[in-house]
Amino acid sequence: MICKELKIPINIGKSQALLWRLPLNHQKFPIVDKDLKKRKAGFNGEATVYYHLSFLNDKKYKIFYDVRLPLFSNYFQIDFLILTPVYILVIEVKNISGIVTIDPFIRQLTRTYKGITEGFSDPISQVQRQKLLLQKWFSVQKLKHPPIKHLVVFSNPSTILKYTEPPSVDSPYRNIIHAQNIIDNIKGLNKIYVKEDMTDKEMTKMKKTILKNHEESELDFMEKYSLTQIDIVTGVRCENCYHIPMIRVSGAWSCVKCGSSSKYAHLEAIRDYFLLLSDHITNRELRRFLHLNSRNTTYKILKTLQLETKGRTKSVTYSKPTI
Repeated sequence: MICKELKIPINIGKSQALLWRLPLNHQKFPIVDKDLKKRKAGFNGEATVYYHLSFLNDKKYKIFYDVRLPLFSNYFQIDFLILTPVYILVIEVKNISGIVTIDPFIRQLTRTYKGITEGFSDPISQVQRQKLLLQKWFSVQKLKHPPIKHLVVFSNPSTILKYTEPPSVDSPYRNIIHAQNIIDNIKGLNKIYVKEDMTDKEMTKMKKTILKNHEESELDFMEKYSLTQIDIVTGVRCENCYHIPMIRVSGAWSCVKCGSSSKYAHLEAIRDYFLLLSDHITNRELRRFLHLNSRNTTYKILKTLQLETKGRTKSVTYSKPTI
């Protein structure tokens, strides 16, 4: 049973919007581009694991994608969390191509890809920390819980996993697998753990508490990359060739580069504004951002969005919608 579904993270949308609105020659463009590719790769890996987990259609499984929970003054994030009456499973997903070498002795992971070798954080140390934080979180919430197990799942089937030395039978490094083996691994856990420690009522309470406390991560990309509004390219973006800006002609948007036309291309531009610049906007600010001259045209566009407003007449502000 999927309790928290897979969806594209807001930070991917923000990163994409920023990339579209930075000049190609901007010094931060290659950095933003690289970060976006990493975010997309991570999400694609999680989508692969989500697909495999979707076959767990028994109601005893409660599956949560991308859970981020507060603990004291910080947060911790889990790629996938599976609740059952007999055990809880914490899953960390890795989408890394090439030959991955794992050294259980010094807790190190290296990847060799296209002749380049680089190091990564030890995934077992990472998932064990998540497990510990989840235990603390359950304690703070006063929630009874069954044993917590963990897995590190490599989503790319072409990734070659190698060990510098075979891990012992009871080593946590035995819990590193490929995504296609995840169901068999869960079946193995079902054979080991058979005693139900949680009632249906307790499981429902845990599910509701997790969903209530989850807070999605939403980064301020302008601050992250030390940008100001001056760095952002304004105007409506063409949906066909991505040229900015389009021009307003007879109630529609026309692209001077490819000649395509759209009545609703401004919607993406307004979404970009809210994603990157502010949670609210005025008629004047929107005119500037869309390259419009008419206050009345801008007012009509804002009215169609049915946004919450504050103030009156020329001082009215329109609030960011739930995206």
